[in-house]
Amino acid sequence: MARQGDIFLGLDLFMHGTAQNRDLLLHMRKRGVEIHFIVYDILPVLRPDVFPPGSAPGFARWLDCIGEVSDGLLCISRAVADEVHDWLQRHPPSRQQPLQLGYFHLGADLEASAPTRGLPVDAPQILDALKQRPSFLMVGTIEPRKGYAQTLAAFDLLWQQGTDVNLVIVGKQGWLVEAIIKHLKEHTEKGKRLFWLAGVSDEMLQHLYQGCSALLASSEGEGFGLPLIEAAQHGLPLIVRNLPVFEEVAGQYAHYFSGLEGKDLAQAVQAWLSLHVAGQAPQSKQMPWLTWQQSAEQFKVVIFEHKWHRQYVPQQGAR
Repeated sequence: MARQGDIFLGLDLFMHGTAQNRDLLLHMRKRGVEIHFIVYDILPVLRPDVFPPGSAPGFARWLDCIGEVSDGLLCISRAVADEVHDWLQRHPPSRQQPLQLGYFHLGADLEASAPTRGLPVDAPQILDALKQRPSFLMVGTIEPRKGYAQTLAAFDLLWQQGTDVNLVIVGKQGWLVEAIIKHLKEHTEKGKRLFWLAGVSDEMLQHLYQGCSALLASSEGEGFGLPLIEAAQHGLPLIVRNLPVFEEVAGQYAHYFSGLEGKDLAQAVQAWLSLHVAGQAPQSKQMPWLTWQQSAEQFKVVIFEHKWHRQYVPQQGAR
């Protein structure tokens, strides 16, 4: 039986179950139970165009519910906490008391977990290709917001211009990307300078981080950006879109680009190559990151020492 002084923590996204238990959560809060939820991102409502149809309304109901019943929301980055605040300002939940908004960063010590092992049969050929020319690595599910369409357009342009580079993609097929998948499967550079690995072990991914020239993060929206940290752990340079969350995670240790067209990214890659040859490209080796133990400690400081980032204050007359 939940009682005063207890803490309820919603660890994962459980949209329908949370909304169904709205009254129970409100009752617990009235009994003195602190209610907190973790928010990884709110992209389904910020960018409904890049998610399956119908995703946004359910996610909006979940946000409305946790905005009403919670004492605090813990986000996985400052950028997400700010996005949540702005969303609540535009879509005020039913509450009179301020809502605390905090953040913590995820951990990234893969070796402290149980990394998967094993290499694909064509691993020697792929790893050898990485040694032949500059190679750019993308890590993440192939879905619209991840920037794969722009990246393929950029590398098509680079290859047409005679720039001899590899593009390596590690990520399974997601949603609304049939045209991208068709392009990957039928591309004339497939297996030559274009490599798509739909599913590989942690061991193979480590080899790719070690063998490529730079990590490319062209996503149009993220909650955190774990591949940036994994790449930095191997000293792999970073070429990333100028998202607030990427700037929060990578700071001065990345090369940033903007623009949504293939030519924009092609120019950014060319600019980075020039900096790299001159020894002037930003280096990621000193980029700070947290272990999972440190992440947990940061999380605990927010809740138990009340080190919140900001408050959402209901506007007078809000429902």
